Amino acid sequence: MIVPLTDADDRCGGKAAALGALRRAGVDVPDGVVVLDPLGDEAWPGALEDALRALGDGPFAVRSSARGEDGAAASFAGQLATTLGVRTAGDVIREVRRVGASGSTARVAAYSSRTGHRVGSVVPVLVQVQVAAEVSGVLFTRHPVTGADEVVVEAAPGPGSGVVGGTVTPARWTVRPGRPGCAGDVVPGGPGDVVPGAPGDARPVLTTAQVLALAAMGHRVAALRGGPQDVEWVLAAGRARVLQSRPVTTGGGPRSATTDGPRSLTGAPIAVGTPASPGRATGPARVVGGLDELDRFGAGDVLVCRTTSPAWTPLLAVASAVVTETGGLLAHAAIVARELGIPAVLGVRGATTLLRDGQEVVVDGTRGTVAAAEGREVAS
Repeated sequence: MIVPLTDADDRCGGKAAALGALRRAGVDVPDGVVVLDPLGDEAWPGALEDALRALGDGPFAVRSSARGEDGAAASFAGQLATTLGVRTAGDVIREVRRVGASGSTARVAAYSSRTGHRVGSVVPVLVQVQVAAEVSGVLFTRHPVTGADEVVVEAAPGPGSGVVGGTVTPARWTVRPGRPGCAGDVVPGGPGDVVPGAPGDARPVLTTAQVLALAAMGHRVAALRGGPQDVEWVLAAGRARVLQSRPVTTGGGPRSATTDGPRSLTGAPIAVGTPASPGRATGPARVVGGLDELDRFGAGDVLVCRTTSPAWTPLLAVASAVVTETGGLLAHAAIVARELGIPAVLGVRGATTLLRDGQEVVVDGTRGTVAAAEGREVAS
């Protein structure tokens, strides 16, 4: 069965239901349809071809919308499949089947085991018109690490896969309500101060006015959805469009994730980056270059790598902490780390060379630091 996105409800899964509600409220969401049972109902391919003709020439984004996905307790961020840039009806049908089967992968099982949340065996699939993005990013209407009442915006030029995937370190802004003149420029009548933050592309990715407009859009979405939201967006032809909105699943202040008792530090931090998931953990640094090195990684190790992808979830599920060279606090790795309750420090330049394999380290995900700890080193 095919359901127009504007009519999407709970049977269409979390992602599509949220976007359908926003479209009905007048929020600018790219149009699409939902395939309710891509593995069982063999009548849908013909109906989907008709729907694609009505939507236009494409390209299309094919995205999971499982019933347990994008929920208030667990997001399953990046765990199920997505395919972008699909152009022909035949390719869309093939990808719908593939995405519909993605709820049974090892990474989904690892995430489910660690969080205690599961997606249903049937994964509805959302097919949307894909927008040619000039700038894209993610915003939180509540700070995801500190829980502060402020909007955090991260952005990079082009499509948003690098921001959500953590393969780029985006530009960041914080919009603080009710503090005119605190730091940075303020647009009169806007929702608050715009505080430039974080490393990233030195070019002006967004203007202050655009950041404030995105923050206002985020507040509207949060009001419609009834709570703080994690919103994926794009700017295209001067329009801000919402690609996804889900509840902020974590962000209530510092937690302790120390695995084997407090350790004293041996000096100043040896690595500094973006504090992406709060808490503090001690463990041996394990520098991992790729998934072919999985057998070197043990429970309680600190994952140190250039970046992660959803395929790394089994490592995150047993790690005591994660440190990456790229990514921001809105990347999938950061979201998953917060949901798993492990500290994360992202965007640490040169992390894989600054930290020695087997070196005992203390990762502080609240402050964004990695320091050497007293204790023995673990053999590689």
